[in-house]
Amino acid sequence: MNHRERFLAAFAFQEPDRVPRYASLTPAVLEEFRRRTGHHDPAEYWDFDIAGVGFRPPDPAPDLWARFGRYYQDIGVECVLDWNKRDFPPEWGVATRPAHFYHLSAPVSPMTRFTSVAELDEYPWPDYVGEWRHDHLEGEIERLKGAGYPVDAHVGWIFQTAWTLRSEVKLFADFYDNPDFADALLTRITKIRKAQAVRLVQAGVDSISLNDDIGSQRGMIISPSMWREWLKPHLKDLIDAIRQVNPDVLFRYHSDGNYLPVIPDMIELGVSSLRTVQPEAVNVFEVKHQFGGANPDARIVLEGTIGLQGDLMHGTPEDVRRMVKEQCEGLMPGGGWIASPGNGVTPDVPWENLAMLFQALDEYSYYR
Repeated sequence: MNHRERFLAAFAFQEPDRVPRYASLTPAVLEEFRRRTGHHDPAEYWDFDIAGVGFRPPDPAPDLWARFGRYYQDIGVECVLDWNKRDFPPEWGVATRPAHFYHLSAPVSPMTRFTSVAELDEYPWPDYVGEWRHDHLEGEIERLKGAGYPVDAHVGWIFQTAWTLRSEVKLFADFYDNPDFADALLTRITKIRKAQAVRLVQAGVDSISLNDDIGSQRGMIISPSMWREWLKPHLKDLIDAIRQVNPDVLFRYHSDGNYLPVIPDMIELGVSSLRTVQPEAVNVFEVKHQFGGANPDARIVLEGTIGLQGDLMHGTPEDVRRMVKEQCEGLMPGGGWIASPGNGVTPDVPWENLAMLFQALDEYSYYR
């Protein structure tokens, strides 16, 4: 099987020749990979099974401070608003407060002083279809499919975009004290995400990915009832829009942590896969048992089951081998599993453990 056939078989809950795999490496880990292996591309070296495309920033890039600087007057904190510093999307006007610790940093929110919907109407929202570059998409997608890859495209966040723009504290206060503002903010963000996603699906991608953290390791950071009231309708709006263009397009959803109460809701909406099922927060084998394919009307593909806070970070290479073997034995049957770390691999993961992850997958993840 080629990568595309393998990936699509897993999403159809069929058993391909081996489990599809991928990983995201943070910049320091990518640099270490290149130093250790002498190779440039980890996807080629470790035989990853998915490729991605996306919009390209405007060229020339607009002056972000000229566009958004008025929202940062007298804020009194260190922040960066630069096209090359993308911890938080600068095109939305969200500045980054460097944390000086790996890839981790904090957003500086431009809408903390907003009091009315009228201020949202005046805000310089990003225009991906009108300002960003996307003429390359059809050709790039055709090339990747011709090379045997499934093609994914990431459209960002809805909930997280809202709280990076507004701040978490103020957004949650808005849910209670200023609901018209909260609804207008989420609706405006969803409209932009729909425009991105529809353009990408029209260009021919196989899947759309959305990252929107709603879970902590002890439970959801927004109650299930609030999620259903505030976020579920916007997720439905986005999925419905892309399925109107292509009913077969896959929708992949990422959240860290424990969000078990709303997995049935996501299946109802048509979410195809959970891009992180975090073993530090949930029992991945129980999730597989409950949602792994026995009931065609209540199943969802599992991704990101390899935790970054357990054996991969703190164990020995043999611990990693054992963990991978256990996951292969428990998650492979019936397809519906993509082997991947739950988030970007950080430099505190020992190189020997990262290398063992893929060595063990080579050993245990073949169906026949």
